[in-house]
Amino acid sequence: MSNLSLVSSQIIQLGSSDTDEAMSAIQGLKHQGEQVIPMLLERLKSEDDSIRTMIILVLGEIGPKAAKSAEQVAGFLLENDEQLKMAAALTLTRIGTESIPPLKKLLYSDNHKARFWAAWSMSFLDPAQLDAQSMECLKQHREAPDSPIEGFAAEEAIAKVLAHKINL
Repeated sequence: MSNLSLVSSQIIQLGSSDTDEAMSAIQGLKHQGEQVIPMLLERLKSEDDSIRTMIILVLGEIGPKAAKSAEQVAGFLLENDEQLKMAAALTLTRIGTESIPPLKKLLYSDNHKARFWAAWSMSFLDPAQLDAQSMECLKQHREAPDSPIEGFAAEEAIAKVLAHKINL
């Protein structure tokens, strides 16, 4: 099987209902590194949110070598699917500082959820960049979360910012 066929097969396996098969595909794609990024980015155009979520997680596994995907991944914070947004936020933190410019744009988005997840990601990457408006967004989500995960995420982000301020 050619490398291209193997990558295509692994991308298809990301959508498997068999958890072991999907995890194996994530690991296989991760180990292929940055050479698979163009194919992953192309497949992000899929209509299937579960496949897009898994592809975004693979980009996070690749980490800083996936820096050129940060802008595209940040765009998923504007989507409706909550799992997709959470995967994108996590991946942006794993990509690292290259994610900061697209996150900064989203901190002032009209999309309240995108602002929240951008602030959460930024709390890990550079908490000093979170202003009073971003902190207020985090506090609102802590006090009235739409899900338990969102509440915990807001607490975590606020704690990161406070820890940063204490250590100044």
